Amino acid sequence: MTARRNPALLPLALAAAVGMLLAPAHAQVSGILDWAALGIADEDAITSGTTATSAGVTTTVTWSTVTDGGTFIAYAGNDFVSYEQDTQGGFTGYAQVGFDNSRQDDDDKVTVDLTFSEAVTNLAFTLTDVDQSSWDDFVEVYYDAGSGLVNAKTGSFVTLGSAVAADDESFGDGWEGTASVASSSSNGNAAFDFGTLQITAVRIIYFSGNDAGGGGFNPGGQQLGISDVTYDKVMPLLTALKTVSMVGTVGNERFAIPGNDVYYTLTVTNSGDGTVDTDTLFLSDPIPSNVEFFNGDIDGGGPATGAVYFTQAGAGLTFTLGTDVRYSNGVSAPANFAACAYTPAAGYDPNVRYLCLNPKGKMLAGAPDPTFSVQFRARIK
Repeated sequence: MTARRNPALLPLALAAAVGMLLAPAHAQVSGILDWAALGIADEDAITSGTTATSAGVTTTVTWSTVTDGGTFIAYAGNDFVSYEQDTQGGFTGYAQVGFDNSRQDDDDKVTVDLTFSEAVTNLAFTLTDVDQSSWDDFVEVYYDAGSGLVNAKTGSFVTLGSAVAADDESFGDGWEGTASVASSSSNGNAAFDFGTLQITAVRIIYFSGNDAGGGGFNPGGQQLGISDVTYDKVMPLLTALKTVSMVGTVGNERFAIPGNDVYYTLTVTNSGDGTVDTDTLFLSDPIPSNVEFFNGDIDGGGPATGAVYFTQAGAGLTFTLGTDVRYSNGVSAPANFAACAYTPAAGYDPNVRYLCLNPKGKMLAGAPDPTFSVQFRARIK
């Protein structure tokens, strides 16, 4: 008798194989660098290298100063960059950048860098109390969208209060105060919003212009504020594809008939611009009811060494067979990796109803789209 392919079984196995729970699946997530949440006392220094994490994104705050001589000291706070709990420009609790130099000198500068652990969108913040009196506040802002720092003045990213204008100087390229404003007024605000640009860092450079005087003129103490910084996390876009193929390649083993084994391959792709948060990837795959999961070396002398074989291309993950695979014998899909608590018997185990996977690390984004694949074996009932 010649064995024939059963036309019903293979389509049934395929249809039952497409249901998977792939986590995380999130709506848009917003984050904030909240200066008050840093736990720094009023007017105490914000130490260079300070970090804060929100929405899975870590912001690192670094700052430095440069001077070409003369007196150049911190002003208003206990260091050049400090926390101020009062209200300025409509914002309560802000980072204060302040200095006092003995004479007007546009070479004396404070530079503040905000660096994000991954790209963010809709980045927004406001510089407050940029004004002019016996001093001339001057500020430059740069952003990095992945190709190095670019002057924000080249785009339409800022909304200026009535006391702030684009500079008219040769020694800088930014914005400066044009009139004196009360600290409570928003007229000295420069509000930045970078929209859909994917930003990895911003740089704020603060120094003294010469419109209030020049040469040996002493502008006295100067300060501006940096409001809380808000942003949206750039999200990943994950898709999962499950395919089935026969283990055997000769004779009756080639056909989807009872007693023959099949390979299931799950392939996950990140086609989005955002990474997956560290260790949060959870895959729950139902085992079709017409097959039995095989708990053993799925390919004998092949590259696999256990019941699950993991490969990847550019995903940046790690996978440990002993800790990143679990099983469930439940009727419904497990809610998380911890809920997968069944220990399968050696060999073919019909009680395995869900295969649970939790690769470790942060699944990367980029071009070409990063992928990983997981393969396991089952026998047709």
